[in-house]
Amino acid sequence: MFDIGFWELLLIFSIALIVLGPERLPTAARSVGRWTGRARAFVRNLTTELERETRKSEAAKSFADAQRVMKQSVADMDLKSDDGKTETSAQKDTPKQAQSGE
Repeated sequence: MFDIGFWELLLIFSIALIVLGPERLPTAARSVGRWTGRARAFVRNLTTELERETRKSEAAKSFADAQRVMKQSVADMDLKSDDGKTETSAQKDTPKQAQSGE
């Protein structure tokens, strides 16, 4: 996240020691550590929620696409049966009866 090296940390620690003194420095360090932990937990939870929502929206989109494809397939099958390619049994029997003279 931040590019803080050893020398930067040493400088920050030295300034904090001079400003706060040796009595208050451990308390301040504990408070900074606590706030840092809370900030990390917040960012981790936020990241997890964003990933979950992203997966949820992708799944919903995938489901909608599959549903659209299925509806299109059913519509295509209905069109094929309406074009006369699929005959019913009544249609099959009628020409045979006409040919046999019945």
